[in-house]
Amino acid sequence: MYRSSTVGRRGGRMLVLIALVEIVLAAGFWLILGDLPEAGDAMRLTAAILGGVGVVLLLAGLLWMRSAAKKDRVSASGVAGTGQIMGLRQTGMTVNDQPQVELDLLVTIPGRSPYRVRIKEIVPLIMLSRLQGTLPVRVDPAEPETVVVQWDQPNVGPAALAGFDLAEIARSGTVLYGAGGLVDGGLGGRGGPGAPSGPGDPGEPGGPGAGVDETLGQVAAMLAAAGGGGAAPVYGAPAQAGYSIEQLRAHLRAHGIAGAARIDRLEDSGRTVGDERLFTMTTTVTIPGRAPFVTGPSAAMVPLEKVGRIAVGVALPVRVAPDNPEMVMFEWDRI
Repeated sequence: MYRSSTVGRRGGRMLVLIALVEIVLAAGFWLILGDLPEAGDAMRLTAAILGGVGVVLLLAGLLWMRSAAKKDRVSASGVAGTGQIMGLRQTGMTVNDQPQVELDLLVTIPGRSPYRVRIKEIVPLIMLSRLQGTLPVRVDPAEPETVVVQWDQPNVGPAALAGFDLAEIARSGTVLYGAGGLVDGGLGGRGGPGAPSGPGDPGEPGGPGAGVDETLGQVAAMLAAAGGGGAAPVYGAPAQAGYSIEQLRAHLRAHGIAGAARIDRLEDSGRTVGDERLFTMTTTVTIPGRAPFVTGPSAAMVPLEKVGRIAVGVALPVRVAPDNPEMVMFEWDRI
């Protein structure tokens, strides 16, 4: 069973073994052959070289084994989470023909906003197909930058992100464009799938106003501060306050049903967060195979450049969760 520590553990042991052989040979050349009348100096030089190489290999092996032990410790007792692959590159280094890959991950763990981290992993050729989507990870709670990919577990589907049960939130009565207009508008993020982003761009995770930095608890607090406007709760159970907008976005992109939502009631809270405006909306949603139904009133964050495009009677493209029709995501990039 392959784990992140496998290469370090096996490679470290091999280096230590080779190092000990080198050191024993060095001692033999020095003690046994170093006094030869005609070749003593050459034998002692050879012994010094062998000994030096042996010491270097021994230190390298011990470092590899120490790193592997740390990864095993994090895998055993670290916080379970997910790492969404935002980018990757091959470093050019290989170990036994297995490439080392630098992964740019968006890490999500309970109780903390998602954050970006770069890690390097030796990835077996047979596992290269897994370098997409979202990986299961464990995080050292004392060092959040220490992230270990759990290669012995399958890639994470959107419905099981970071140990959260999104099916539970779908059943709870959550009306998501209270986290919903948020979802593809983000709290500042505007990009749908394939939308461009860059450093400082609101669509980039971790950038100013990026939606992935917000949790449902933060959205609920902002809505409460704005007076609520009669909106339904953003989440249905206290444990769901830690769900991130990025988790819900991924869930609806993967599983949502395409449809349209006509605005029946619209109220401006007067509050702006980053480059988004907080509204409460009541909508009539239409999706294939079901009669139109009313959702809301619920909170919705609207990108400032889209505010002029919304009004009572306007229909907006949406994605709707199949297991909770009131879980709705506005597709702002299509408006």
